[in-house]
This record gives sequence, structure tokens and C-alpha cells, in this order.
Amino acid sequence: MAAVNIGLVGVGTVGGGVVKALDMRMDYFRNELGLDMRLARVADKAAGRFAQLPVRDAACTADVNDILNDDSINVVVELAGGTGFARTLVLDALKRGKHVVTANKALIAEYGPEIFEAASKSGVSLYFEAAVGGGMPVIKAIREGLVGNSIYSIRTIINGTCNYILTRMAAEGQPFADVLKDAQEKGYAEADPALDVGGGDTGHKVAILASLVSGGYVPYGAFSVEGITGIAKEDIEFASELGYAIKLLGVIKKNDAGLDVRVHPAMLPGSHILASVSDVFNAVLLEGDAVGQILIYGRGAGEMPTASAVVSDIVDAARNISGKCPIRVPMDYYRADKKVGVLPVEQVKSKYYLRFNVCDKPGVLASMTSRLGAEGISIASVMQKEGSGADSVPVIIITHSAVERGVRKAIGEIEKEQYVRAATQVIRIEG
Repeated sequence: MAAVNIGLVGVGTVGGGVVKALDMRMDYFRNELGLDMRLARVADKAAGRFAQLPVRDAACTADVNDILNDDSINVVVELAGGTGFARTLVLDALKRGKHVVTANKALIAEYGPEIFEAASKSGVSLYFEAAVGGGMPVIKAIREGLVGNSIYSIRTIINGTCNYILTRMAAEGQPFADVLKDAQEKGYAEADPALDVGGGDTGHKVAILASLVSGGYVPYGAFSVEGITGIAKEDIEFASELGYAIKLLGVIKKNDAGLDVRVHPAMLPGSHILASVSDVFNAVLLEGDAVGQILIYGRGAGEMPTASAVVSDIVDAARNISGKCPIRVPMDYYRADKKVGVLPVEQVKSKYYLRFNVCDKPGVLASMTSRLGAEGISIASVMQKEGSGADSVPVIIITHSAVERGVRKAIGEIEKEQYVRAATQVIRIEG
């Protein structure tokens, strides 16, 4: 088999894990799988990192051009992150006829069509298993293992930071801000956590998954993304009392109305399989027309879990190169001219948890239910709790399935009333 030389760019947390994993498994790949693979060059601006890693005989450099200009490099592994330098690097490598492996979810979600087109023109492939779900083989499952299915539903908990925060809030009754601070101190949340807790990280991954199952291109930004910053400890407590758990959920559904894609906090029945996914763990629940439900569960981030996915892509690339089948699983459909329309969130149908803070006086509940009824919203249950102050009480209403537009309109009308003391909390319920 032809030799496969690897150039690795970025040896931070994940890149360092890849070097370690390759060192542990390289002899196995050669002797048992017959793959003549070699880590030929490693690039990182922080030169001090090289001495801490088992790079073997790889040439170490601070200049990425040493990799790009080396014609013997077959596979470039991009683990620098971001969408500036990384985009330029990936496009340059592809145009030079080098296969690329990346864990960069933002890059694929925001610039996927441009990148896959460049790969196709050069007759090479871009591998991105680690971009969604860390060590969980979600991309491979969809593109290969489940190719005999039409996947019509994905519900996923795909951000470990948010899941850790919500798990701690539920277990300990602490407010969001306190748990976030603790997560940052433990390294589970970034110093600037906005991309995670704001839902953007989940949104990038969901955009990729939605594109894969829809057979077209679902742009990041084409669907509603909500984070967990507005979830109060009271909502966690009320949800538990009602038999639900709150999770940040990515939802992809194919139905008669169109492709439903969204990211938001959701209440799940305590018996739902995703309700038990806790701490930093991730899960992807897929439903196919032939296979039914499949759950993929595991660590969605971290040094070695993500490195595991990157190394699996490197091995795939080596096999395809050696087998003279460089584009074995094509991505031709991931193009800007095959953009898939997404159902506007206003047209989504769901059950809802509504928490109103209102003045405690006669006629308030009747007024609220009347406004909801005027929009055709049927009420499943009502719970009124004692308030923290004499003039304000929380009223929780659980609705039957309703259209989002009607729910928002009814809330808008209710919030015009003088008896309302705070903005209404709205959480969708998934079953």
C-alpha cells in the first residue's frame, strides 16, 4: 500500500491528544491493518508544546507552510480552531490536493459549501467526524451505518457545558450564575461561555446534522437558536415537581409541514431516555424508517474522546488513499445551491410550559386562560404557587399541543395587562 504522510496543525488539547493516540496505535495500524502511516510534520506557534508530546521523528515547526508546501504530505489535520486562519488553511490544503481532517464544527456549519466544493474540485475528501459529538461516531453512523434509512427525527443533547450546568442546577437547587462560575473553575466552561450557554455551539452541530439528514444544505443562522441563560432555578424545581427534566435540546424533524430545525431548552418527561443524560455527557437519539430508534451516548468533548474521532478519520483517509478511492463517501449535496428551507419557528407545534408572575387577585387566572383560549390554546394543567412577595405569585400553565405563533400572540396580550409583574417564561415540552 502507498505511504500516507500526515501533517498536523495545532497541538493544543485535542491536537496533543491526537499525537498521543497516534503514538499508541501507529504500530497496530501498520502491522495489523497494513496501513503505512506516518506523522511526518507537526505545526504549532507554541514551540514549547512539542517536547511534551510523543512526536517520534515528525518534523516540528511554527510555520504551517512547511506542511502545505511538502508534496509528500497526503493528509492535513486542522486542529487550530476558529474560522479565520483555519478556513484559509483548509481551503489551501484542499486546493493543493491534500485530504483534510478537522474537528472544526463552526467551520463546517458556516463555510461547508465552499469547503466541500473545493474538495470535490481537487478530487480529495474532507473528514469531520470530530466536529459533532466528540468521541461519539455520529457522522459515520449517519453517512454510512444508517445510509439505508430515511432519518426523520434527531433529538440531541450535544453540549457538555450546558448539560453539566442544568444537571447541577437540578441536583443542588443552585442558580445559573453560581453553577456557571463553578463550571468555569473546573474547566467545563470557557472563560467566555457565550457560545456554549447561548446555544451557538449546539447550533453549529445541529446545522451539520440537519444538512446530513436532509440531503441538502441547512445554513447555521437559518433556524432558531436559544440558550440556557434564562433558565431560573424555580423553573428547574417546578419542572421536577411536574415530572420533567430541563435540557438544552437540538431538534431536527421531518414532517408534512417541512423540515423543523431548532435549538432551545426543553422539558422532557422524566421517563424519556434523554432525561437521564447528565453532567458533561452527550447523546444523539436518531429515528429512521427502517431501524427505528438508535441512541448514541458518550463524552462529546475532551482531549482523548475528540482525538479518538480525529484518528478514526485519519485511518479512513489512509484506507481510501491506499485503496485508490479518495472520495468514497461524497459530499456533493452539501452545496449553497441546494439550500434546504427550514420551517419558521412561528409555525412549530409543541406543548408549552408557561410561567407567569402575576398579581394575586381574583379574575387574573380567568383573564389569562381567556387570552390563551382566544388563540385556540388548550390548557392541560394549571399550578399556582405561593409567591416570594405579597404582590406577586407564579402561575404555571402546561398547554396541549399548540402553534408557536398563537402562543406568542397570547402571551403578548397577557403581558399588556397591569396584573403581570415580570416577563413570561416559555419552555417547549418534547415527548
